[in-house]
Amino acid sequence: MLACVTVLSSKADEVSQALIESESLRAVVADNAAYGKAHRQGYSGLSELYHGSSKRTLFVPAYAGLNFEHIFNGDSNSYDWNIFEPRIAPIKLRRLEEKKVELFQKRTANWPLQSRLIYELTSEDTVEMRANFRPLQDAWKKHSYIGVFFASYIHAPEDMAIHFIGRSRSGKGKATPRWISHFPKTHGDQACHRPAGSDWDPPIDSGFNISLVQGVSEYEYLYPFYYGISHGKVFIMMFKDIGDGGELRFAQSPSGGGNGNPAWDFVFFARSYEIGKDIGFTVAAVYKDFNGREDVIRTWEKWSGKQVNGPLKDSEDNK
Repeated sequence: MLACVTVLSSKADEVSQALIESESLRAVVADNAAYGKAHRQGYSGLSELYHGSSKRTLFVPAYAGLNFEHIFNGDSNSYDWNIFEPRIAPIKLRRLEEKKVELFQKRTANWPLQSRLIYELTSEDTVEMRANFRPLQDAWKKHSYIGVFFASYIHAPEDMAIHFIGRSRSGKGKATPRWISHFPKTHGDQACHRPAGSDWDPPIDSGFNISLVQGVSEYEYLYPFYYGISHGKVFIMMFKDIGDGGELRFAQSPSGGGNGNPAWDFVFFARSYEIGKDIGFTVAAVYKDFNGREDVIRTWEKWSGKQVNGPLKDSEDNK
């Protein structure tokens, strides 16, 4: 059931939760404070997401979707720091417009990274998040990249895999473009899928403590979108506005939200950055009735303005 949230006017001051809704979608945007009977402290972003008349939120009620989880640089000097600093540091929420809400974090305890996340309901079934990050000092110089990680904890879907158009990495299998249905066996196993054409994997010191970043997949994606299915509805994640020097990777865990609750995640790498200048990306989260893969493709094409080319063979499940 939809939690009791404060519905703000555009002139309202900061609060902890805000509802944005259309005729078919209801979303609660939350800071990282606890609220209600279920939602736990430390989980920001889309704390609740409902479609149509359903009273079942897509996400694990205690957690959230598009939740800002990690900042990292692969430098062992940071390994004693809490990997969940974005969950802990204060986040300020304010409504910008009726269907647009901002989460702002000045920085975390050890990471001098300012974040501004704007969640906006842009259509009947789509919430877009525009993520802007501004490095205030250089805490990433050793390996020359800024890494940020977002997680979505899915509540007991009947299909725990994510599905994307991709191929096997060079030397790892078939190069034929196809639908890939991927479900890792354990947390951290082949968890992170890079874009096709990339020949880069992030340099990481020994002992790195974020396994979903380190668990490199044998697959790579051809188009920056993936989907999952939960109780007859589809959750599509689509990405764009990734600037030069940026790279977006799909990530996933079979048990990130607890037994039977997978995490459908993503990682952004800024391989080129300047102190005081914004970097970032746009992600669209679509939640609607599942009407097949062709509808997923059409949704991506309409949003991105790009086309999926060529016929696709049957999906291949991860072994």
